[in-house]
Amino acid sequence: MTTIIAGQSSRLTLQVLHNGKPIAVTGNVQAQIFNQNGATRIIDARDLFEDTQGANWPAGIVVVELDSDDTSRLSVGNVMVILTGDFGVKRFKANVETLTDPTRTSLFIKDIVVQELREDRLMAAAAGAFQNIEVSDDYLWQKIRAAESEISHTLRVPLVPTRFFPNKPTQAQIDALDGMAWAIDSAYDYDPDMFHFDKWGYFVTRQKPIISVERMWFSYPSREDGWFNVPNDWIRTDARYGHIRLVPSSPAIFTTMSTFIMTALAGSRTIPFMINLEYTAGLADVETTYPELLDCIKKMAVLKVISDAFLPQSGSISADGLSQSISIDMSKYHESVDRILNGEQGNNGGLMSKIHGIRMMVI
Repeated sequence: MTTIIAGQSSRLTLQVLHNGKPIAVTGNVQAQIFNQNGATRIIDARDLFEDTQGANWPAGIVVVELDSDDTSRLSVGNVMVILTGDFGVKRFKANVETLTDPTRTSLFIKDIVVQELREDRLMAAAAGAFQNIEVSDDYLWQKIRAAESEISHTLRVPLVPTRFFPNKPTQAQIDALDGMAWAIDSAYDYDPDMFHFDKWGYFVTRQKPIISVERMWFSYPSREDGWFNVPNDWIRTDARYGHIRLVPSSPAIFTTMSTFIMTALAGSRTIPFMINLEYTAGLADVETTYPELLDCIKKMAVLKVISDAFLPQSGSISADGLSQSISIDMSKYHESVDRILNGEQGNNGGLMSKIHGIRMMVI
């Protein structure tokens, strides 16, 4: 995938293919750029020329030249480059980034992690078995993204601090996050048992560990009616496990809630989606606190690459008089990933225990 640096002149070298093979380009060829879903044209159609430096129309290679004014109109992210000509319509994806905003996931910068992946021992050992197969940077980047997402789902935790809203936030709220990840965590049901005996309004958040609670409020009978904002100094948290309790440190709760809330609490009934919580949860400073997590993601990405290649467990390479035997035991590599996530077989360790605590089952 081609990369464009916003605000700088750029040359996009694209190859027109049909059924996976290059086709000669002839006649009038035009290029235009749309946003990622193709709904909005950003750069109008312009003619391309066969004598442009780097072009090779008989081999299907065309060059699209963009000046700094063109690229400054592009927003960071993916865009769609559309070519039209005698060959029909061909669409290409390009990535737009800035010098200070590189292509990245929550944890990795593309340029850096791709090089680290190429230096991985298993990747290096398997490289000789990729006969006539070119492993592109974009392909490795896709595997990193897939591995990062899979590890996050496996560990059941956001890998970076993430702000959770009970409803879709406004644009002003999103802008105030200054780039922080966000998601929606629906409001919680009110259970009258929450305040019985010594529970003190106890409930458990869906996302953890908790980093901070920005706001908590009750709503009844609708989201807009009967608001009661819980004072922050009432909120007590066990951050690691997502436990929240309410301990009034100012006038009693029943003297400050609206009539709607008092009626609800006195009714001894469960009320759906009454407790609204805006909070931040996830892992903070992964590089320092969870360095094994970064290693685990890269190992899993390598496994995805090798799995795609359907490599044999062992084989030999012979080229230019060089004969070398290789042996790739992927099960050992899988075990190393599982050991990082769950600890040694038979014990209760690894990242899962470090993040969520010791797990147990009662039969």
